[in-house]
Amino acid sequence: MLTGRVIEVQRVHISVALPDKVVLATVRGEFHETGEYPKVGDWVNVSLIDEEQAVIEELLPRSSVIERLDQETLQPQVLVANVDIVFIVMGLDGDYNVSRLERYLLLARQSNITPVVILNKSDLAPELARQVAGVEQVVGETPVHITNASTGDGLEVMRSYFEADTTAVLLGSSGAGKSTITNWLLGEAAQAVNEVRADDSRGRHTTTTRQLFTLAGGGYLIDTPGMRELSVVESESTQEEMLIEEIESLAQQCQFSNCDHEKSAGCAVLAAVDSGELDPRTLDNYYKLVRERAWQQDKTGSKERYSKQNEKRQSQAYAAAKKRRLMRGG
Repeated sequence: MLTGRVIEVQRVHISVALPDKVVLATVRGEFHETGEYPKVGDWVNVSLIDEEQAVIEELLPRSSVIERLDQETLQPQVLVANVDIVFIVMGLDGDYNVSRLERYLLLARQSNITPVVILNKSDLAPELARQVAGVEQVVGETPVHITNASTGDGLEVMRSYFEADTTAVLLGSSGAGKSTITNWLLGEAAQAVNEVRADDSRGRHTTTTRQLFTLAGGGYLIDTPGMRELSVVESESTQEEMLIEEIESLAQQCQFSNCDHEKSAGCAVLAAVDSGELDPRTLDNYYKLVRERAWQQDKTGSKERYSKQNEKRQSQAYAAAKKRRLMRGG
């Protein structure tokens, strides 16, 4: 039995780094029963089939996991495991979005993992000082670093976060510069890089799988594809409940009980925005949260309706089959 670390997962094939080589591994049948499959960053025990193939026998205990809400199953989905630092990478071009940054920060904090914000593409920032100030307003004591990955400016500070056993993951939108940062830290072009679209600064998902790299100076780095949707597990947490409570407390002062808080006359919520009492971005986050919850409830309801309809069809099919047997005298 050998201990190794999962460095990439592609469908049923899992790449595991052993002390002297990388092997391609599959899992024992017990994993299919539990549904808890190895993820990038996991430490595992394997048995060798030959020099290049192995079977994962055991998943070792995790020190941490980063997970999001799967939009199809509405269940937690583990992204990576055994991570110490989350580098949240956001471009200062069209990728700049403080509300999305807040969700990444919430993801890191729910995982009890230290977040670090990397504001990349400083050369493309239309209003650098204003954008940095907007970020610093919401991140609290979280470190913020300004970089230009295409030239390497500002990236040296990222090395200071790594010790021999430190694992960091890069999270952010496609096109934010995660793979360019990975290549710089590795000192080689290990990850393919494409140009982003000019109209919205989005990339084309050049990185398609999560992959763990060993840094020459010590430590590990996980590069990840951009996430189109970031639904946080346990999104009904304290922070979001406080947001809902804040808006609904104002809503009680609206002139009309069916106020939509968007254009209605006598709206206390909009009045708070106009007076500066309420940040417009806070109201936008409230709208987004309400839509997200409504979508999840609708999807859950649709699944329940489908399940009941399927049970009814199966019952009808069974009754029809029984009737045919009786008619045949069986």
